[in-house]
Amino acid sequence: MTRKDPRQALPGFDVYAELKPIAPLWQWFLAGLLLVIFSPPILWFGNFPSEPVQILILALFLLGCAFLTALYVRRKWIPIGIRPEGKGVLVVGKTISENLSPASRVNFDDGAMIYLEKPGARLQLRKMEIRFSSREDAKRVVDWLERGVGSTSLDRRSGVRSEIWALVSNGPYLKRSRIEFERGICFVVDPGMNIFEVIPKRVRRKDEVTLVASTGFWHYGDVVMKFDSSVDANRIEQQLNT
Repeated sequence: MTRKDPRQALPGFDVYAELKPIAPLWQWFLAGLLLVIFSPPILWFGNFPSEPVQILILALFLLGCAFLTALYVRRKWIPIGIRPEGKGVLVVGKTISENLSPASRVNFDDGAMIYLEKPGARLQLRKMEIRFSSREDAKRVVDWLERGVGSTSLDRRSGVRSEIWALVSNGPYLKRSRIEFERGICFVVDPGMNIFEVIPKRVRRKDEVTLVASTGFWHYGDVVMKFDSSVDANRIEQQLNT
């Protein structure tokens, strides 16, 4: 089975690599437990057991599945794209969008891998390993992190980049998608896979790069869009409010 070229799924980036989040085992275990509990086979399980022994067996089964899921996920590498964005370094995958600057610690041993730590809240991504296809790509990203990136890079890109992408989530949907407008209507586009319209009743700003479009209970609920830059967020917010 051939590996899909990340340039097709994540166009417009300067460097492509793979990222492995580093977190305590208990965090992976908690994520695995939630994933197992809310998976379709468990939701379709039927009647909940009433006998103490049956409840104990089910609990042990769920804990075992969660532990195995945690062991698998914590070793999984995520394809990502990296590029300078303003004065930061943006890392984007299908289910991840993070700014690596400022980095509190960067370890680079002249190979094709770097270890990075950055400030963040307890459950945020703070430690990671990034594996590159070549030493030159790794050195390029380390240089960005060490010297910072001037805002002229963003200005230069904004003049030629017409597409706007965001990490979009609304419950079951969580994916990096393209944001488009057609006849004044906002569409979330996952190329070749999904497309749905966002007609908000209200738009609010969560932070400088994140918008929350409330579409109502009978539509898609709250659609959260985390953009690559505040410039993109401002542009989409203005279009949604017109």
